[in-house]
Amino acid sequence: MEEIWKILYLGRKKLISLIIIFSVNFGIFWYYLDEIIEKIKGDMLPPNAKLIVTTPMEYLLVKIQLSIVFAGIITLIIFILYILKKYKIRLVWLIPAFFLFFLGFSFSYFLLMPAAMRILTSLPLHSGVSPFFSIRQFMTFIIISILLFSIVFELPLIVTYLSIKGFVSSRTLKEKRKHVIVGIFILTAIITADPTPFSQILLSLPLVLLYEISIWFASFFERRKHALSKTKESQEVI
Repeated sequence: MEEIWKILYLGRKKLISLIIIFSVNFGIFWYYLDEIIEKIKGDMLPPNAKLIVTTPMEYLLVKIQLSIVFAGIITLIIFILYILKKYKIRLVWLIPAFFLFFLGFSFSYFLLMPAAMRILTSLPLHSGVSPFFSIRQFMTFIIISILLFSIVFELPLIVTYLSIKGFVSSRTLKEKRKHVIVGIFILTAIITADPTPFSQILLSLPLVLLYEISIWFASFFERRKHALSKTKESQEVI
């Protein structure tokens, strides 16, 4: 019984620490969120598009929701780093994971989303309709799109892990290559809904490249695993 209370006490201390970290991050993001929204608006929206609020409480709710999301992400990262350190889990996967996530974020924020917004705002202008976007829907669309694309950039790392564990092989990935590439172009054509192929190519090429990198990583680790097994067998024979 004493052991259970000890576990609960330690768990309570960690929970309080996470709540404090989350609260501090929430306060920081709340303070700077007006500047963050202005920055995102300036980077993403063409001059002929405007952000509006459709209800008196909308901007306040957007600030609360975004502060929660950003603070939650930072708190989650800190919690993951703590768990990895506490249980002495190897950080070999962490560095490439952060690198790929940052690469996906940079690509989507600086290239993909501004290009997509230019196209999406030009479509109503051709019909004589002025593009006015609700700030809540605009920020939700931008944040979710960037997060999803940043996660997609983790594909090579995921495939490498599955290959090492034996769940997928480079041969299977090569056999399915044509189907995957066709699927990528069909999916991006639906997502972009652009009359020109520019945005479709902009979105498709990185995904195809990531798939090819995944095949290369899978092949590399399969060869390495095979070489290690042969070395082990030869040592056993000796």
